[in-house]
Amino acid sequence: MAKRKSARQLRGQLMLQIAAGRFFRPGVPLNETEHRYTVYSNARFIGDPPIALPVGEVIASTEMGHTSSAMIAVVDRLEQQRPDGTDDFMIATGGTDLVDDLAYLMTFVLNRTVSRNHDQTRRLVTGDGAPRGRSANDLFPELFEPRQTVQPHQWEDLRQFMNGLLDLSQDDFARVMRVIRNSVDATRRALDDPTGAYTDLVAALESISDDKLSTPATWDRYDGSKRKIIDAALIDAGQEVADRVRAAVLEADRAGLKRRFISSTLARLSPDYYRDNAAGSIRPPRAPDLERMLGIAYDIRSRRSHVLEDLGEGVWVYTDGAETAYEPSFERVLTLAGLWRLIRHVVRQYVSNAEKVAPEPWDYRNALPGIVEVQLAPQYWIWQPGGLTATTATRLLDGFAEALIGWIAGQHTDGIPLDQVCREIEDLVPTLPDGESKTSLIATHVLWHAWISPADHRSEAATFIDEYKAVLDAPSASAVTVSLLSDHSMPTWSANDWAAMAQARNGARHTKSQAPLPAAIDVLIQLIAADELEAAGRHDEAVVFAAKAVGELPGNDALLAWEARLVAGNHDPDFDVHTFLFGEREGEASRETSEDEQPGDSSTEHREAAGVQP
Repeated sequence: MAKRKSARQLRGQLMLQIAAGRFFRPGVPLNETEHRYTVYSNARFIGDPPIALPVGEVIASTEMGHTSSAMIAVVDRLEQQRPDGTDDFMIATGGTDLVDDLAYLMTFVLNRTVSRNHDQTRRLVTGDGAPRGRSANDLFPELFEPRQTVQPHQWEDLRQFMNGLLDLSQDDFARVMRVIRNSVDATRRALDDPTGAYTDLVAALESISDDKLSTPATWDRYDGSKRKIIDAALIDAGQEVADRVRAAVLEADRAGLKRRFISSTLARLSPDYYRDNAAGSIRPPRAPDLERMLGIAYDIRSRRSHVLEDLGEGVWVYTDGAETAYEPSFERVLTLAGLWRLIRHVVRQYVSNAEKVAPEPWDYRNALPGIVEVQLAPQYWIWQPGGLTATTATRLLDGFAEALIGWIAGQHTDGIPLDQVCREIEDLVPTLPDGESKTSLIATHVLWHAWISPADHRSEAATFIDEYKAVLDAPSASAVTVSLLSDHSMPTWSANDWAAMAQARNGARHTKSQAPLPAAIDVLIQLIAADELEAAGRHDEAVVFAAKAVGELPGNDALLAWEARLVAGNHDPDFDVHTFLFGEREGEASRETSEDEQPGDSSTEHREAAGVQP
């Protein structure tokens, strides 16, 4: 069973289900806010006003030209209380997501354009003087044809579809709505980018493919060019072996994305697709040809996606809305119009056959649109106790290093009180095996205590540091971080040790599991390794690590100048680490580094200020 998506993964996709009340808790009062927006269409809506739908209603105007307007009214409903019983600050959404989703559904089911975008609707429907064969109506009959109507029985059809759609599970509902939005948007872009629209329609259809509906092709219907190669290789094999190989090839093909796309689509075609649904269509696809044409459509999508190959004009221009057309490379293919009718039919079958679920209370708040997630600056969270684990250990060191760099540089004046967190570190470290997480926690503990007065060190903290500080003698990124951001001397590792550590760090940076560190720290790890190698006479290796340093902070002038000198054989071993990390202190722009302050050393005033609370 597929894992159920979280509310965050479904953000902005469930507004119609939320407004329909499918996730509300019994007895919880609701905020109800009506949103009204004008939409524009190529159709006149016939029916007693207002035309009620399962979610919202449509109030038609009396105008009748190439385009017309209508009002969509939707009630935005949200619970007044959060699951913990507190009042919810969210009273309503902006309403546009609700209205747009309803307009997408009307467009998809009624085959009539409905949109809040007046200029786009007018351009697509009227053609703005475009010659015949270049109008949107020639690509999608009725969808963009002027002066259409929507009859009462069509509204009932839309209601039935919406009721079935609203009864789907959250994941299925979101899946269908994505297909509807993407396919409708593709029709609106088709006039400007027909191949892109074709690709998007195929991709939308593919997104509802299902492994359970995938069936193998028979050998006589397998790709001819591939079949010829395999048959030639089996010419000397026995019949039993040849049959097993062919069966294995067909089974492997069945598991492929292309076969799944074809099989799922064919499995969702009802008999009506070739009957009433095809009435009035121009050159609809013939049943024996459809499997092959679906394969061609998938190949066209692949060519567009992988090599940016455009579709021949014959597939979409001057077809007068025909659903199939001649194309020299493939003979007969599905046109944009053919894909549009096909996807509308398949989606309706998907909704009809999908499992329906009863309404159930669910915390939908993270699924609401308009929520923006931002990352808090580390000084606002690293000092908060609780939740410290081996998994979060490296993130803690990264956050502390970033906050400390910003504080020393004067970018913020927030305190960084880590005493409670350090108590947690003292409890957690003895339980951890040797490794990156343990080293990161020890580094965090040692670094913070390097910034507060020794008189403020708890006896337990001093004991902890005495017991574990030797861990930082071994080459590690954590040890370098402590030395760079405190008055701890830089470890005296060999050039080989520096190279191995820096190389390991760079390799880890290419994986998702790498421990995070501020970019400036990663730069200096590679830079110092290059310095050590250059000092050891290993120039070529030094140049490689210098390039890695530049790659960590592209375009930095100080780094580029340092690298250029190293490459030219005029290496400067005294890179200004302090200025690189923290910038120039006020009043120090013209002051040279004092004889008793080495690059990277922390100033006395910073150490004293740290006792206030970093």
